[in-house]
Amino acid sequence: MTLVMENVSKVYKDGPKEFRALDNVSLKVNPGEFIAIIGPSGSGKSTMLSIAGALLSPSSGEILLGGENTINLSSKQITKRRLEKIGFVFQAANLIPYLKVKDQLNVINVIAKNKDREKGNELLEHFGLMHRINNYPSDLSGGERQRVAIARALINDPKIILADEPTASLDSKRGRQVVEMLADEIKTRDKAGIMVTHDERVLDLCDRVIEIRDGRLEE
Repeated sequence: MTLVMENVSKVYKDGPKEFRALDNVSLKVNPGEFIAIIGPSGSGKSTMLSIAGALLSPSSGEILLGGENTINLSSKQITKRRLEKIGFVFQAANLIPYLKVKDQLNVINVIAKNKDREKGNELLEHFGLMHRINNYPSDLSGGERQRVAIARALINDPKIILADEPTASLDSKRGRQVVEMLADEIKTRDKAGIMVTHDERVLDLCDRVIEIRDGRLEE
């Protein structure tokens, strides 16, 4: 599935003043393509990712997921598309502290009414986590928690993967392992992927690196 942003702007207003977080951004990400977005703090990276994933509405412009314009969808329809089409990986793993590893994935199955109960085990095995299925997040290392978060993001086989600073809480070795996993999933399963990052050590794993400054893309 192709992700397209066309002339997207995001403007915040405070009385007569306004702040343009994104300024006429256009971007196309094809299936099997992994793109890195870099830039200084406050440049619009996270805003752009949130709009791409339909977590935030743009002030103007269009977001197309596989040709479907999300701007025309109702709130309920957008929520459904996010659940079905988009996998999110955040800086913090955001695991549910009172759920065991296996249940972190199963809870998504329940929400999505997914009857494929074997998918979770397949993902955990793929990411080397089967020996941890009965552990709680507090028992895991930072790298293990992030791997669980990636597995959870992939449980519904999303066509688009959006990652916001996925290596921020990890050391160099574990951070690279996490991005290698994301890149492999994107390329082998023809997903469209965007990663916002400050970590220049993993940029070689991406197909394109795009800089954003003051809400504008510079490729």
